Amino acid sequence: MNFTEILPGVPRRALGILLAVAGAALATAARAERVYVEVDAPHSGDAIKEPINLLEVRGWAGTGLRGKHDVVIVLDRSESTFRASGVDVNGNGIVGRQYGDNPPDEIVLWTSDFGDTIVSAEVLAARRLVERLDSETTRMAIITFGGNAKVEAPLGSSKAQLLRTLDSLQPWPNENGTNMYGALETAIDVFDKAPAEPGVPRQREILLLSDGVPTSPPAPPGAAQRISVHAAENAARAHARIYAYALGPTAAVARDRFEEIVHANGGDLLVLDKPAEIVEFVPYLSWTSIARVRLENATSGEAGRAMRVFPDGSFDGFAPLQPGRNELRFTAVSQEGTEASITRWVNYEKTVPDPEKLEKFRKMLEVRAIETELAERANAKRQEHLQKQLQVKPQ
Repeated sequence: MNFTEILPGVPRRALGILLAVAGAALATAARAERVYVEVDAPHSGDAIKEPINLLEVRGWAGTGLRGKHDVVIVLDRSESTFRASGVDVNGNGIVGRQYGDNPPDEIVLWTSDFGDTIVSAEVLAARRLVERLDSETTRMAIITFGGNAKVEAPLGSSKAQLLRTLDSLQPWPNENGTNMYGALETAIDVFDKAPAEPGVPRQREILLLSDGVPTSPPAPPGAAQRISVHAAENAARAHARIYAYALGPTAAVARDRFEEIVHANGGDLLVLDKPAEIVEFVPYLSWTSIARVRLENATSGEAGRAMRVFPDGSFDGFAPLQPGRNELRFTAVSQEGTEASITRWVNYEKTVPDPEKLEKFRKMLEVRAIETELAERANAKRQEHLQKQLQVKPQ
């Protein structure tokens, strides 16, 4: 094809340079979007002898190399997070409401139900994430912040320790503003102080939940924002990616400031007008850019059941089997829509049913099916929110 006809007025030498640059950019994008999928179980050739014709499968998918993770959860506990979220966060059937512009001195009396505050939604979201993660592959820490930052649980705390930490957070705010700079720099320090491990470096993620924008230090004007951007850049240099959730109207109105911080890091931002929605999104986020994993028995045409994908890219589910040889096809789909597939084959022989085992399996499948439905709903809503962010992107 003669590209000089398509781009008249562009010298042939310059055109060659432009095409080379464009080709390099496309190649880089393609490399960035390469999807990997690995199956840990079953292995091809496995002989399955079970009374139930559903086989549990496990594996991993991602857009980068497989590895372990270090995650720091950063929770905003400034005064504004102790306001009502407008949703029944604790599920007691009562939606907490705010008590006017002059609340009493006791923080827990600022709303009619403290369990429905923004900070309660943050803590519940963090709890659900901790419960879903595998401590064998993911080390976690918890930081809270307001006017200053505090390490509540160091990196490498056990799942039980992390949950106890969340349960024991005191019902009063960290006053004197929102020091996002201090929170991010503390997270970097937590990463740096963690025990090193041999082998492939651990991937680092900072999960930042906040309903506001930087306000501390208050002087000089604009300093809080500038140093927060600087801290986000420092996090990028420390190979830590920020996954930020801007919660509520204040963060939404000033989203350009939140975006500046996240953009400086190369991270990911989701703006939620309703703060309590954080409970739906955080447990199902992805650090490996994988939207879903499909499973199909290519022999019978049946789809896999209760396929779960975890933030670190690991997945599990159940493959329907028929007697004899079964070819199982696993397809990982990235958040950009790129796909990759891999197959395994197994032989299945049905054995005598065990009523007790069947009942346990039925209950487990019900629970996993509910979790899968919640994850699919969260992913769909995430796409809706991202589309909305693009439509109302500030100029």
